[in-house]
Amino acid sequence: MNKKFFAGVALLISLLAVSGLSYAAGAVARLSITGGSLTQCTGNVIEGAISVTAYDSTGATISSFNATESFVTSTGSTDSQSFTFTSGASTAFYMGTGVGTLSYVDITLSANGVTSPAIRIGCDGSVSISSGGTDVRLNFANGDLINVLYSSTDSAGKGGVAVYSVNSESKGVYEGSFGYALFSPYLGNPPSVNTFLGKVDQSSLYALTSGEFQIVIADPLESKSYTTIFSAFPISGVYFH
Repeated sequence: MNKKFFAGVALLISLLAVSGLSYAAGAVARLSITGGSLTQCTGNVIEGAISVTAYDSTGATISSFNATESFVTSTGSTDSQSFTFTSGASTAFYMGTGVGTLSYVDITLSANGVTSPAIRIGCDGSVSISSGGTDVRLNFANGDLINVLYSSTDSAGKGGVAVYSVNSESKGVYEGSFGYALFSPYLGNPPSVNTFLGKVDQSSLYALTSGEFQIVIADPLESKSYTTIFSAFPISGVYFH
Protein backbone atom coordinates (compact mmCIF):
# COMPACT_ATOMS: atom_id res chain seq x y z
CA MET A 1 0.00 0.00 0.00
CA ASN A 2 1.37 3.39 -0.99
CA LYS A 3 0.93 6.00 1.66
CA LYS A 4 1.94 9.63 1.67
CA PHE A 5 1.67 11.89 4.62
CA PHE A 6 2.66 15.50 4.96
CA ALA A 7 1.74 17.76 7.83
CA GLY A 8 3.08 20.59 9.87
CA VAL A 9 1.62 21.95 13.06
CA ALA A 10 2.32 24.05 16.09
CA LEU A 11 1.28 22.94 19.58
CA LEU A 12 -0.56 24.16 22.65
CA ILE A 13 0.98 23.38 26.04
CA SER A 14 0.36 24.47 29.62
CA LEU A 15 1.35 23.82 33.22
CA LEU A 16 0.63 20.21 34.32
CA ALA A 17 -0.56 21.35 37.73
CA VAL A 18 -3.08 18.66 38.58
CA SER A 19 -1.32 15.66 37.06
CA GLY A 20 1.74 16.22 39.27
CA LEU A 21 4.10 15.93 36.27
CA SER A 22 6.89 18.44 35.95
CA TYR A 23 8.98 19.55 32.98
CA ALA A 24 11.95 21.87 32.67
CA ALA A 25 11.26 25.36 31.38
CA GLY A 26 11.63 25.37 27.62
CA ALA A 27 10.71 21.68 27.22
CA VAL A 28 7.38 20.49 25.87
CA ALA A 29 4.96 20.03 28.77
CA ARG A 30 1.67 19.76 26.89
CA LEU A 31 0.54 19.06 23.36
CA SER A 32 -2.96 20.09 22.37
CA ILE A 33 -4.21 20.61 18.84
CA THR A 34 -6.54 23.60 18.89
CA GLY A 35 -8.16 23.74 15.46
CA GLY A 36 -8.44 22.24 12.02
CA SER A 37 -10.12 22.55 8.65
CA LEU A 38 -10.76 20.47 5.55
CA THR A 39 -9.46 21.48 2.12
CA GLN A 40 -10.62 18.45 0.18
CA CYS A 41 -11.49 14.77 0.56
CA THR A 42 -11.76 12.76 -2.63
CA GLY A 43 -11.52 8.99 -2.68
CA ASN A 44 -8.34 8.00 -0.88
CA VAL A 45 -6.97 11.54 -0.44
CA ILE A 46 -7.72 13.96 2.39
CA GLU A 47 -6.17 17.40 2.78
CA GLY A 48 -6.63 20.11 5.37
CA ALA A 49 -4.85 22.16 8.00
CA ILE A 50 -4.40 22.06 11.76
CA SER A 51 -3.26 24.86 14.06
CA VAL A 52 -1.75 24.77 17.53
CA THR A 53 0.49 26.75 19.89
CA ALA A 54 3.27 25.52 22.16
CA TYR A 55 4.00 26.39 25.80
CA ASP A 56 6.45 24.99 28.32
CA SER A 57 5.60 24.25 31.95
CA THR A 58 5.99 27.91 32.92
CA GLY A 59 3.46 29.03 30.32
CA ALA A 60 6.09 30.49 28.00
CA THR A 61 5.66 29.96 24.26
CA ILE A 62 8.04 27.49 22.61
CA SER A 63 8.93 28.94 19.23
CA SER A 64 10.36 25.80 17.62
CA PHE A 65 10.40 22.14 18.68
CA ASN A 66 10.38 18.58 17.37
CA ALA A 67 7.32 16.35 17.54
CA THR A 68 5.96 13.19 15.93
CA GLU A 69 2.62 13.16 14.14
CA SER A 70 0.57 9.96 14.03
CA PHE A 71 -2.24 9.40 11.54
CA VAL A 72 -5.16 6.94 11.50
CA THR A 73 -7.75 6.99 8.72
CA SER A 74 -11.31 5.68 8.61
CA THR A 75 -10.04 2.77 6.49
CA GLY A 76 -7.53 1.77 9.20
CA SER A 77 -4.36 3.01 7.48
CA THR A 78 -1.74 4.33 9.90
CA ASP A 79 1.57 6.15 9.70
CA SER A 80 3.76 8.56 11.69
CA GLN A 81 6.44 11.08 10.83
CA SER A 82 8.64 13.46 12.80
CA PHE A 83 8.93 17.17 12.02
CA THR A 84 10.23 20.43 13.45
CA PHE A 85 7.26 22.66 14.26
CA THR A 86 6.81 26.38 14.70
CA SER A 87 4.52 27.57 17.46
CA GLY A 88 1.45 29.48 16.32
CA ALA A 89 1.55 28.17 12.75
CA SER A 90 -1.39 26.74 10.84
CA THR A 91 0.01 24.32 8.31
CA ALA A 92 -1.55 22.09 5.68
CA PHE A 93 -1.44 18.30 5.71
CA TYR A 94 -1.93 15.84 2.87
CA MET A 95 -2.72 12.17 3.18
CA GLY A 96 -3.24 9.52 0.50
CA THR A 97 -3.74 5.91 1.59
CA GLY A 98 -3.49 4.20 -1.78
CA VAL A 99 -6.73 2.21 -1.32
CA GLY A 100 -10.26 2.68 -0.03
CA THR A 101 -12.51 5.71 0.31
CA LEU A 102 -11.83 7.92 3.32
CA SER A 103 -14.42 9.52 5.57
CA TYR A 104 -12.02 11.02 8.17
CA VAL A 105 -8.48 11.16 9.48
CA ASP A 106 -7.40 11.26 13.16
CA ILE A 107 -4.16 13.12 13.97
CA THR A 108 -2.23 13.09 17.25
CA LEU A 109 1.13 14.57 18.23
CA SER A 110 3.81 13.45 20.69
CA ALA A 111 6.98 15.03 22.06
CA ASN A 112 9.03 14.74 25.24
CA GLY A 113 6.87 11.84 26.45
CA VAL A 114 3.68 13.92 26.13
CA THR A 115 0.82 12.94 23.81
CA SER A 116 -1.83 15.34 22.53
CA PRO A 117 -5.55 14.74 22.31
CA ALA A 118 -6.64 13.70 18.82
CA ILE A 119 -8.21 15.90 16.20
CA ARG A 120 -10.61 14.22 13.77
CA ILE A 121 -11.18 15.97 10.46
CA GLY A 122 -14.09 14.52 8.52
CA CYS A 123 -14.80 14.54 4.82
CA ASP A 124 -18.08 16.30 5.63
CA GLY A 125 -16.05 19.23 6.97
CA SER A 126 -16.62 18.37 10.62
CA VAL A 127 -13.78 18.91 13.10
CA SER A 128 -13.66 17.54 16.64
CA ILE A 129 -10.93 17.49 19.26
CA SER A 130 -10.93 14.81 21.94
CA SER A 131 -10.28 15.46 25.62
CA GLY A 132 -7.69 12.68 25.74
CA GLY A 133 -3.91 12.83 25.86
CA THR A 134 -1.37 12.65 28.66
CA ASP A 135 -3.36 15.16 30.72
CA VAL A 136 -7.08 15.22 30.06
CA ARG A 137 -7.96 18.71 31.26
CA LEU A 138 -10.62 20.40 29.14
CA ASN A 139 -9.19 23.93 29.26
CA PHE A 140 -5.66 23.49 27.94
CA ALA A 141 -3.79 26.77 28.61
CA ASN A 142 -7.14 28.55 28.85
CA GLY A 143 -7.43 29.74 32.43
CA ASP A 144 -5.91 26.54 33.81
CA LEU A 145 -3.54 28.46 36.07
CA ILE A 146 -6.70 29.55 37.92
CA ASN A 147 -9.08 26.58 37.59
CA VAL A 148 -8.47 23.25 35.86
CA LEU A 149 -11.53 21.55 34.36
CA TYR A 150 -11.89 17.79 34.00
CA SER A 151 -14.65 15.61 32.62
CA SER A 152 -15.98 13.59 35.58
CA THR A 153 -18.44 10.78 36.36
CA ASP A 154 -20.57 10.46 39.49
CA SER A 155 -21.47 7.28 41.40
CA ALA A 156 -24.40 6.68 39.05
CA GLY A 157 -22.16 6.89 36.00
CA LYS A 158 -23.53 10.29 34.98
CA GLY A 159 -21.23 12.91 33.47
CA GLY A 160 -20.15 16.23 34.92
CA VAL A 161 -17.19 18.60 35.15
CA ALA A 162 -14.79 18.63 38.12
CA VAL A 163 -13.09 21.90 39.06
CA TYR A 164 -9.63 22.19 40.64
CA SER A 165 -7.70 25.25 41.74
CA VAL A 166 -3.90 25.32 41.61
CA ASN A 167 -1.87 25.90 44.79
CA SER A 168 1.55 27.53 45.20
CA GLU A 169 3.25 24.16 44.62
CA SER A 170 1.47 23.74 41.26
CA LYS A 171 -0.74 20.97 42.64
CA GLY A 172 -4.45 20.62 42.03
CA VAL A 173 -6.91 21.28 44.86
CA TYR A 174 -10.43 19.92 44.34
CA GLU A 175 -13.01 22.72 44.63
CA GLY A 176 -16.17 20.87 43.60
CA SER A 177 -17.98 19.88 40.44
CA PHE A 178 -20.81 20.75 38.10
CA GLY A 179 -23.00 17.67 38.42
CA TYR A 180 -25.16 15.97 35.83
CA ALA A 181 -28.35 17.42 37.35
CA LEU A 182 -27.27 20.90 36.20
CA PHE A 183 -26.79 19.77 32.62
CA SER A 184 -29.67 17.31 32.21
CA PRO A 185 -32.57 19.79 31.66
CA TYR A 186 -30.71 21.24 28.66
CA LEU A 187 -29.36 18.08 26.99
CA GLY A 188 -31.05 18.10 23.59
CA ASN A 189 -33.22 20.95 24.88
CA PRO A 190 -31.28 24.23 24.60
CA PRO A 191 -32.66 27.31 26.39
CA SER A 192 -34.10 30.27 24.50
CA VAL A 193 -31.49 32.53 26.12
CA ASN A 194 -28.05 31.72 27.48
CA THR A 195 -28.66 30.56 31.06
CA PHE A 196 -26.45 30.64 34.15
CA LEU A 197 -26.41 27.23 35.90
CA GLY A 198 -23.97 27.56 38.79
CA LYS A 199 -20.54 28.53 40.04
CA VAL A 200 -17.60 26.58 41.54
CA ASP A 201 -14.65 28.65 42.76
CA GLN A 202 -13.83 31.03 39.86
CA SER A 203 -15.74 28.94 37.26
CA SER A 204 -19.29 29.71 36.11
CA LEU A 205 -21.36 27.28 34.02
CA TYR A 206 -23.89 28.33 31.35
CA ALA A 207 -26.26 26.50 29.01
CA LEU A 208 -26.16 28.11 25.56
CA THR A 209 -28.87 28.54 22.96
CA SER A 210 -26.62 26.58 20.56
CA GLY A 211 -27.16 23.45 22.64
CA GLU A 212 -23.58 23.67 23.93
CA PHE A 213 -22.36 24.53 27.42
CA GLN A 214 -19.71 27.03 28.45
CA ILE A 215 -17.59 27.49 31.55
CA VAL A 216 -16.19 30.97 32.15
CA ILE A 217 -13.18 31.21 34.47
CA ALA A 218 -12.72 34.65 36.03
CA ASP A 219 -9.21 35.86 36.77
CA PRO A 220 -9.33 37.09 40.40
CA LEU A 221 -6.33 39.39 39.89
CA GLU A 222 -7.06 40.90 36.49
CA SER A 223 -10.20 42.01 34.65
CA LYS A 224 -10.16 39.12 32.20
CA SER A 225 -11.83 35.75 31.81
CA TYR A 226 -11.34 32.47 29.94
CA THR A 227 -14.20 30.67 28.20
CA THR A 228 -14.35 26.95 27.39
CA ILE A 229 -17.27 25.70 25.25
CA PHE A 230 -18.24 22.06 24.73
CA SER A 231 -21.02 19.60 23.95
CA ALA A 232 -22.19 17.00 26.49
CA PHE A 233 -22.35 14.07 27.24
CA PRO A 234 -19.78 12.61 26.67
CA ILE A 235 -17.93 15.90 26.44
CA SER A 236 -16.80 16.62 22.88
CA GLY A 237 -16.11 19.46 20.45
CA VAL A 238 -14.17 21.51 23.02
CA TYR A 239 -13.09 24.99 21.88
CA PHE A 240 -12.18 28.33 23.43
CA HIS A 241 -13.29 31.94 23.23
